[in-house]
Amino acid sequence: MSKIDIPRGEQGTTRIFSLSMSGPDARALRDDAEQQKASLGTDVLNTDGVEVFAVSDLDEVGLMGYLREGIDAREEDLRRDRAKLAALDGWVMLVHSSAFGGAPVTLSPDPSLTLIGTYAQTRPETPTEKLEAEAALPYSGTPDNAPLPAARRRNSGSIVVVILGLIVLGVLWWALR
Repeated sequence: MSKIDIPRGEQGTTRIFSLSMSGPDARALRDDAEQQKASLGTDVLNTDGVEVFAVSDLDEVGLMGYLREGIDAREEDLRRDRAKLAALDGWVMLVHSSAFGGAPVTLSPDPSLTLIGTYAQTRPETPTEKLEAEAALPYSGTPDNAPLPAARRRNSGSIVVVILGLIVLGVLWWALR
């Protein structure tokens, strides 16, 4: 298989590989991070971004349903590969962008892996509104560079303490006389 280039900063993309191997070999691949790296031909791999499973494990949801609902793949990508995805049985490996941590990577997959397709996540539509208020215009505010007022001193508390102290001293002097 040819090399697959993963660009720097890629996000929201999943690659599906069909595994041409026996069930026990696929289970071993699922549970072994080093074997996953070797199969994909890379040293840069966060195995939290890799899924290996039997298509039959998806039961009624099916692979198309999992891609649509589980990873939010774009509908036009799924329609494009509908026949290939429906024909898949056995074991598959899903490699999500998060497996590369934003690093640029070149994959050299093992011959037992066949790339079925690359599926981008549906991007949410972000409505943009044009702000027309005068306050939204650049440099429309007036700077407020006035110095902060100095903190007021609170001497009244000290005066009260002194007066109370004098009263106590007067009472003690009168009582001891």
